[in-house]
Amino acid sequence: MDASINWQPWIPSYDPRLGNGATVTEDEHGRMIETADCGTRCPGCGICCAGYRDVVTADYAGVEEYEANLKLTRGGLVKQESGSWYRSATCGEACPGYGQCCHPFDLRQRPETVADARRVLLADATSPRWAMEEALMTLAHDGTAAAVETLEATMPVIHTRLAGFAECALDEGRYFATTPNNAEEEHQMMKQEVRQAWEDRAIAAQGKIWDDLEPELTRRQYEMAIAQRLLSKAQDEASRETWQIQMDVLQMFVINAENELAEQQEELALCEAMVAEIEADLAASE
Repeated sequence: MDASINWQPWIPSYDPRLGNGATVTEDEHGRMIETADCGTRCPGCGICCAGYRDVVTADYAGVEEYEANLKLTRGGLVKQESGSWYRSATCGEACPGYGQCCHPFDLRQRPETVADARRVLLADATSPRWAMEEALMTLAHDGTAAAVETLEATMPVIHTRLAGFAECALDEGRYFATTPNNAEEEHQMMKQEVRQAWEDRAIAAQGKIWDDLEPELTRRQYEMAIAQRLLSKAQDEASRETWQIQMDVLQMFVINAENELAEQQEELALCEAMVAEIEADLAASE
């Protein structure tokens, strides 16, 4: 028996996600089932996901019900190739999840990759709650920067009922993204840490050049130029001697500034050479 033949999604006459509020319903087995508290994005109706689409398990042992009765009261049972029985949904337009019912457990297409998870969480506005949860778990354990980036992009738009789940997934994703899984990954991560250290050192050198040394040299050179003018305007020997002394002092400051600038430029060149070589090594080992 082809299980997929028995799955027919409902087409709603309106957008159930525009509804607001929650209703708790008790089914015939005493389970309290909450409908979706719909908002910006519907995570899936509680009746469909938690009640009428779940596999019939040992929960119902001891409750004698003939299949004919089940068909009458719950829309009938559908048997899958695995031997599992599913109840057909008995929803209508009064259900806030009408048209948003989840596929039965055996027929669900689960997100397995970062791309799948991104589609479920960010591209498909009708993703059911179970798919969002599985997408979050896929990203949490992927251990890549792309997974963390997707989780971070998801946080501002995640449904309020999944916000706590998403926060935990983001924490786990960041942890696994910084944890090597084997010796090769550990060695690769070591190289990345060394590269980061040299990049930080290069940034520090560049910042010192831009913020301190180049402005300082410009100021000293300007002061020396002004002192040179005043020296040329001196009217007597005493004045010329005074301004010559100032010229000598300012020239010493300029030389010191030039030496410090040259030193930091050498430091920057050294760091950039190290970073370039490490990046080449990283690229070769990928």
